[in-house]
Amino acid sequence: MPAPIPDASGAHPAITSAFFPTWHWDTLSLVRSRCPHVSVHGEVFSPFSQLVELVGVSEAMLALRRDAGKVTACLEALGRGTAELMNRHARTGADAVLVSSAYAGGGLISPGDYRRFVLPAERSVIAAFRHAHPDVPVYTHTCGLLGDRLELLEETGTGGIDTLDPPPLGDIDLADAKRRVGKRLFLKGNVDPVNTVLRGTPAECAADARRRLEIAMEGGGYILSTACSVPPHAPPENIKALSSAAEEYGRY
Repeated sequence: MPAPIPDASGAHPAITSAFFPTWHWDTLSLVRSRCPHVSVHGEVFSPFSQLVELVGVSEAMLALRRDAGKVTACLEALGRGTAELMNRHARTGADAVLVSSAYAGGGLISPGDYRRFVLPAERSVIAAFRHAHPDVPVYTHTCGLLGDRLELLEETGTGGIDTLDPPPLGDIDLADAKRRVGKRLFLKGNVDPVNTVLRGTPAECAADARRRLEIAMEGGGYILSTACSVPPHAPPENIKALSSAAEEYGRY
């Protein structure tokens, strides 16, 4: 979402609920009303993800080196809109809000750049959201290589981490993640969406799901799911096998 255009005085208008068209929440409202017993989550792009989408990956990466001050100012402006979007999700009835931070993995930026740019922006919007909606969970989606920044994600104030891509898609060993941050954050994902869910058999999906549950469910705080998304062409029976495994082995 672009930052608001300054008015004639050079000041930025306040971002309020009226800044966003109400139809943004039509789908959330419809699903919430039709499926009252289903957990319905809202989603926002993190300020850093918005910046990358606005200017492009190459330009964004160059800007980190060439004009760090301007990058920080952009992230602060984008963060104000992000916080209000999160608020509206919660007020519309979302059971939780996901902050999608897909460009913050090790495949694109270093831990140092994460700490300098991503961490302050995400910590700010999450803190604002928690202040306004202390009872609504907030968690973070980050793809790819995360093994060197799990604790940095925790510093944002997020309540959980999704998607915990396993090798070869990422580098997360679920037992290691559970040991390092799993007592303080909930963990979601780690089932390989390509090699297991798309290319595997129902038996392989069930076995993989059971392994993930055995590793991470002790003490609570683990949600069985695919890492990142479910492949559109995944066999339905494979997805059903994951669901069945969660019902059979994942009850606390």
